[in-house]
Amino acid sequence: MYLAALAPRIQYLIADVDDTFTVAGSLHGAVLAAVQRATAAGIEVILNTGRPAGYGATLLAYVRGVSAVVVENGGAWFDRRSPGAGDDPHEAPLVYRDPPVVDLRARLSRLAQRVAARAGLTFAETADNAFRLTDYTVLRRLSGPAAPVLKQLAELTGEESGGAGHLLASSIHLHFMLDGDQRRSKADGVHALLARRGLSSVAERLASSAISVGDSANDASLFEPGRFALSVGVRNIERYLPELGDNRPQHITRSPEGAGLVELIDEILAGRAG
Repeated sequence: MYLAALAPRIQYLIADVDDTFTVAGSLHGAVLAAVQRATAAGIEVILNTGRPAGYGATLLAYVRGVSAVVVENGGAWFDRRSPGAGDDPHEAPLVYRDPPVVDLRARLSRLAQRVAARAGLTFAETADNAFRLTDYTVLRRLSGPAAPVLKQLAELTGEESGGAGHLLASSIHLHFMLDGDQRRSKADGVHALLARRGLSSVAERLASSAISVGDSANDASLFEPGRFALSVGVRNIERYLPELGDNRPQHITRSPEGAGLVELIDEILAGRAG
């Protein structure tokens, strides 16, 4: 890995939350300390999660060193540095990728029910599903090899929505979305966030000075070749590699979950110091 040579020009670290930023499902002091070391070195830390908007608002308000949080797999975001954001991180505005649709959640619920019926499955809503704004989410409870089941569910989602719907799978959830031809992704979400700041040449900035890190199939866009200067998977991504297709991380950490993120940050900082 060419991280030592790359480290001095890194401006952005874009990290998934569940099982990448967390340790055993919770925030951990070692990870929070590593984020503060990164920001003290001039690296902007942006979290990028499939969790609902409310989670993003909380993370931004309470996690010191995080500048922005992309939520719902790119469906919306909060940004301390966006125009008009003000100084209080508790009051960072919610920005939608697309204007909200009044009956979107009801339509998504019906879509998930139709897909479940055709697949012969029973979906259980996630505990955070009620707080979502742009998607509809059920627990990932799949038996046997997951890749063919996910492929079938994705195809059924498209059929039952006239091509307007699509499915994303994380390590814990299945996300139903109605984005039409403009399918969302975590990578597109962070691109839109930075563009809204008025930055120029965002794609070039990300390709030359951003590191992305994740752990699951809904992080596939973060591993898209050429999209970021370096894409990294924490060790626990190995079980989901068959679901990623051609979008695989360039590097996998030795440690899993948040410990892998700490490992990555320490390597970046060591490269900058050297």
